[in-house]
Amino acid sequence: MLAALLLLPGRTASSAELIDALWGEDPPSRARSILRTYAWRWRRVLDPDAADGAASEVLVSLAGGYRLALPPLGGGSAGGTRGTMDGLADGEGPSPAALNGFGLVGAAGTGATDSGDGAPVDAELAEYWAAQADRASAEGRPEQARELLRRAVDLWTGVPLAGVPGPFAERQRRRFAELRLSLLERRIALDVELGRGASCVPELRALSDEHPLRERLYALLMRSLSQSGRQADALAAFTSARRLLIGELGVEPGAELRAVHAEVLAGGAPSPASNSAPMSARGPSARHAAAGRAEKAAFARPAQLPPAEPDFVGRAALADRLGAELGTEPAAEPRTTPTVLAVAGMGGVGKSTLALHVAHRARPGFPDGQLYADLRGTGGSPVPPQAVLEDFLQALGVPAKEIPEGTAARASLFRTVLDGRRLLIVLDDAANAAQVRPLLPGSTGCAVLVTSRARLVALPKSAQVWLDVFDDDEALGLLGRVAGPERPQAEPEAARALVQACGRLPLAVRIVAARLAARPAWTVASLAGRLADERSRLRELRIGELAVAPAFEVGYQQLTAAQATAFRLLGAVEAAEIGLSAAAAVLALPVAETEAVLESLVDVAMLESPAEHRYRHHGLLRDFAHGAAGNAERAAAEGLAARSRLTGFLLAGACAAFEAAVPGDPIRETLAPPGVGDFAFDSPAAARDWARGEAATAAELTARIAAEALGTGPQAAQYRDLVAASINLLIAMSPFGPGPWERKTTTAVRELARAAERAGDVRGQGRAWFLAGNAALAAGRPDEASQHGRWALELCTLAEDPVIARQVLNDLGVVAHGRGAYDEAADLFGQAVTLARELGHRSGETSSLLNMAVSRLRAGRAADVLADCDALLASARERGDAASAAQTRYVSGLALAALERPAEAAERFDTAAEGWGALGALDRAARARFQLAKALHALGADALARDHAHAALAEFEAEGRAADQRAVRALLAELAAAPVDGAAPG
Repeated sequence: MLAALLLLPGRTASSAELIDALWGEDPPSRARSILRTYAWRWRRVLDPDAADGAASEVLVSLAGGYRLALPPLGGGSAGGTRGTMDGLADGEGPSPAALNGFGLVGAAGTGATDSGDGAPVDAELAEYWAAQADRASAEGRPEQARELLRRAVDLWTGVPLAGVPGPFAERQRRRFAELRLSLLERRIALDVELGRGASCVPELRALSDEHPLRERLYALLMRSLSQSGRQADALAAFTSARRLLIGELGVEPGAELRAVHAEVLAGGAPSPASNSAPMSARGPSARHAAAGRAEKAAFARPAQLPPAEPDFVGRAALADRLGAELGTEPAAEPRTTPTVLAVAGMGGVGKSTLALHVAHRARPGFPDGQLYADLRGTGGSPVPPQAVLEDFLQALGVPAKEIPEGTAARASLFRTVLDGRRLLIVLDDAANAAQVRPLLPGSTGCAVLVTSRARLVALPKSAQVWLDVFDDDEALGLLGRVAGPERPQAEPEAARALVQACGRLPLAVRIVAARLAARPAWTVASLAGRLADERSRLRELRIGELAVAPAFEVGYQQLTAAQATAFRLLGAVEAAEIGLSAAAAVLALPVAETEAVLESLVDVAMLESPAEHRYRHHGLLRDFAHGAAGNAERAAAEGLAARSRLTGFLLAGACAAFEAAVPGDPIRETLAPPGVGDFAFDSPAAARDWARGEAATAAELTARIAAEALGTGPQAAQYRDLVAASINLLIAMSPFGPGPWERKTTTAVRELARAAERAGDVRGQGRAWFLAGNAALAAGRPDEASQHGRWALELCTLAEDPVIARQVLNDLGVVAHGRGAYDEAADLFGQAVTLARELGHRSGETSSLLNMAVSRLRAGRAADVLADCDALLASARERGDAASAAQTRYVSGLALAALERPAEAAERFDTAAEGWGALGALDRAARARFQLAKALHALGADALARDHAHAALAEFEAEGRAADQRAVRALLAELAAAPVDGAAPG
């Protein structure tokens, strides 16, 4: 993790980038949680002086990721004096060469100081010195350039990142290996240019043995030998190199090596290799010496790239990665095929913009030219490969009369013309792999950059990149670049809301930025308000020739009937994310058939799959899906049917999950009407995972049903029939916590209560207000929870709804306990116990009994509570009720803590946390860990207490439990103020 942050641009990475860096395509299921743990551990190492619970100033949490705040290159270093390079100047006059804060050691008698201390990473210093060497070379100072390159190479002291696991580290090791070899080649070339070729021969012999397929090393060796008067040895080196290249790769030596060979044969000293080009322009074969270019003079040098966007922002890490892929390969893995990079993504995500940006940056590395074609793959008439090949061949100087007919013949000639040359080919908007395959060169010196909406899985490629939408900073950066930086700076919250309304889709962000630029009188907030209504959002995302809807329309028109129906129906239910089984219920299809059609939508970028068997629309694509039916009445009917099916499915699953989490609760007969589908879970943990996975879907669905039921549309009455099921669905999901959807769910509950009242459904009203009170209680709003609970109890009593009334009484007892009214709380818990016994609800009875015990404990009766808990624990064990057993251990731990027996209390809290953890009740396990931390603090084991407190805090943050977070932070502050373990107060 630290290596990735040190080496990624800006030392900033999203959680997704870090997970990919650490685990690649096979991350663990709790990767984000593990990442948070790593971050916490690194903060303790990197920022040991920070107080527990305080924000680190070194490893900084950002929205969705982390940033490592270290001194910038060349700035802030205590030892960073500006150095000079006396004695290294080339020619007459003074010789100082100030290096922007990075002086060089080794100039005789100068006393210059190595000021590289300001560079936290040697890799940055090496690249900085390499760039300075380019500059010195271009300005006619080869001695200084040579010394800078030597210094850069000397920074290597072994294998970079040795022992660091993960795909990111492996990519960086390859990159650094190639960087070091390129720097060595350039330094040696300068030595040869300066007439020191004889001294380079031993080093070049060793390097060419180590990298036998790297032609540039042979060229340098031949120059060095010839410069030393050893022409015969130089010719023998060429013969060995040619034999090896033909035997291993089946190719003749490249232009540079052939040119050096010709010059040696002619009896002259070979001209020195040019070092004016920057490092990025040099490949391992370097086939572009003057003789090589003359040999190809009959062919044109195309430069077809369209101009890049002048306001390109973001994508820095990805652009660097693609640029590196277009560069040289490590010598240990010689390339036998051309580099082919494929960039795929949804319409409007910026594939073409990124491809052109990368291509223009890579131009120096492809001196024989660049070819470009818009393949129009998303339109109705993709360009046939035969036509593209004709254009390419003419651009390469082949006369029209010499271009054969037929795709195969043209492709063969195309590969022949490109042989031995270095060209970059950009193929934009490809339809499929079949369209691209004839356009691929055969020469290893060429590279191809392809963009498409669909993943080109059948295309032979070096790398496949899926381009996602911008992150917040990138989106805001583009907004400021186009509209002017003062606009988002003046209204930061409105600017953030605006890019969120755009779904951070680059095309949409560019459109709103252009609209702001064209309308100086508009505020950012006013435009964000225009985009707030999803029904008109796509109409607002249009200016001039730029529009989002047409970009989606061309993709939709290419869908099959089954794909189009699935696309519309999933959009109709408005789920932020949906599981495969739930999607099958929406589509009324078997699971296997559903998976096939959804995966096909993912392949063409009309749907996203954030995890296996999980699917979602981009927000703007979901807006587009609402109008894709083309007929408002048809769309409304499809939406009602889809939401009704999904409600039934989720209700059945939630009831089964509730039963698994709370054994013995008569929830299914209470909430699920006869005929609702059957569900079963293997364990409480599986039930919890399912409920958490579908929580967002349930929140979005019930909110929409409430809004439609309260509306005046023609289908309002049918939606009111779904209100009761929606309320029951949220009740069945309630044991699994509000999670990040608390605000959406709370609003939906209030609207559902109003809809139930309008329909005259007293039972529905009582259940809705129970939910509202329960949510307020979890959020730490006791007065609101009490008010809603009183209403719910009255309505449940009137509707003869004892199962929900018992839960309301339990919640009211918790509220009374919280304000210190322990006798009142015990009475309310007692009423809940009575109802539970009448219902035969054993786990509910135990839960309320334990709550009553806690109230009695607070009233000073800890010894009685401990005895009661021992009896309850025996009963829970007898009937195999693991959840009740864990809760009983927790309450007995509270009693032991009150009796000032912290060691025994810690043991009970620990076993309670283990029990709840095994059941998947992570929020309850976190509460047990919090109490365990308090008990350990009382025992003086503060280091261990901090660990458990941090673990509890991480879970409370994930659950969105504000009151619990405050309590843990208060404990952490107390622990921070305590003396170190084992030390006496001073």
